[in-house]
Amino acid sequence: MRWLPRSLRSRITAAVAVLVTVVVALAGLVIVARIDHRDRTDVDRQLAARVEKGDQDAEKLLDQSGHPDAGDSGDGGDGGDDYGGLLAGSQSLVRLISGGKVVAQHGETPTAPLPPPTRDGYRTVDAGGQTWRSLTRPLDTGGYRLEVLQDIDPIERRLADNTAIVAAVTLFAALATAGGVWLLTRIILQPLERLRTGALAISADTAGPQLPAAERPQEVADLSRALNGMLDQLRTSMESTRRFTADAGHELRTPLTSIGVTLETLQRNPDLPTAQRARALEAMSAEHRRITALLTGLQTLARGDAHALPERTRVVVGELLDTAVAQAARRHPTTTYRLSADASTPLRVDGWPVGLRLAVDNLLDNAALHGRPGGDVEVRLTRDAGTVRIGVGDDGPGIPAGQRHAMTERFTRGTRTRSPGSGLGLALVDQQAHLHHGTLRLGESPAGGLEATLALPAAEGEERLGEPIRD
Repeated sequence: MRWLPRSLRSRITAAVAVLVTVVVALAGLVIVARIDHRDRTDVDRQLAARVEKGDQDAEKLLDQSGHPDAGDSGDGGDGGDDYGGLLAGSQSLVRLISGGKVVAQHGETPTAPLPPPTRDGYRTVDAGGQTWRSLTRPLDTGGYRLEVLQDIDPIERRLADNTAIVAAVTLFAALATAGGVWLLTRIILQPLERLRTGALAISADTAGPQLPAAERPQEVADLSRALNGMLDQLRTSMESTRRFTADAGHELRTPLTSIGVTLETLQRNPDLPTAQRARALEAMSAEHRRITALLTGLQTLARGDAHALPERTRVVVGELLDTAVAQAARRHPTTTYRLSADASTPLRVDGWPVGLRLAVDNLLDNAALHGRPGGDVEVRLTRDAGTVRIGVGDDGPGIPAGQRHAMTERFTRGTRTRSPGSGLGLALVDQQAHLHHGTLRLGESPAGGLEATLALPAAEGEERLGEPIRD
């Protein structure tokens, strides 16, 4: 609708002004109509009271006219008799009708001739710019009809004056309301104006909520919280994207450089011995696998940072561990995995099977890579009150207590490690722990190595496996 004002302030002002105008106008018109109805009812009541004296009035009119056939233009004299005195200055008129003609009349002289009534009862007559209210009734004797008339021009003028007053009051109310609402909306909409100003100042490099937190009114406060929450999510996603780009660029530089050097060596030495060429190709394959694993880990971290997660389902942790340990044993044939689980009841958690499997695989792989060559890895599944705990311990050199917290940071590798890696394994596990409302704790295993314990909230209820969990 193009005719509507563009600004909210103008729309509120216009809407309230129109509403007040309609209410005041309707109320005023109702009052004016009631007053006019009362005035006209009083006139009709007075006419009915005069008609009640019909026979007596008729005799006076006949006496003053001199005879019954006095004609239709009698002026009633100057009011010297009793009847004329009663009607003097009352803006009323009494006429005696016979055979459709006025045979006698007395009272106010009309500015133009009034036609005789054609029927009995009330009627309104306009003549010569005057408006008359008339009541006619037949007399009991003589075949006459008596008509009593009252000039109602004062009532018409009062109606016009009252209507004009209502129009003036309505116009004043509309203008006053529009001015008042215009000023009040400026105060009411100040929180929105502050939000708009804050939105214009938003910068992607600024941390924390950037929109002012409003407390009143409630709707603006809710909008402020919703917008700040949205900005936090957008900022988190942006930071995740930036971190992904920076980390990928930093970590990919070395393997890509190595692959480039190897390719250049092969190109410059087409007659390289077969053994050296095989070693060069194997080195490139290893760097390629490292790049692929690195990109997969970074992509998983980025998705977790952006909370791009599927619906949660109910997961039986024991079954997930059985499958993960069996496949880890095939990936690391020189490592012995031992799984012990609380078999008294199925241990279930609400989460994402792919994310949980990723976390468990990283713990199992880290234990094999950083443990003693050909060593043992102990995997334990227990339940403590409302918490399901997955513990993975190796017999390697372990991590000093002062370095354990830093090991959950991305691209961080321990000082005692002997195996290659990107430094993303424990960071991925820690992220999954937080996404599942759990924790990751690093400690010392009974064999002297590192023990990583993933603690997750146990599921409640008896929902069937694989069904989405509704919050």
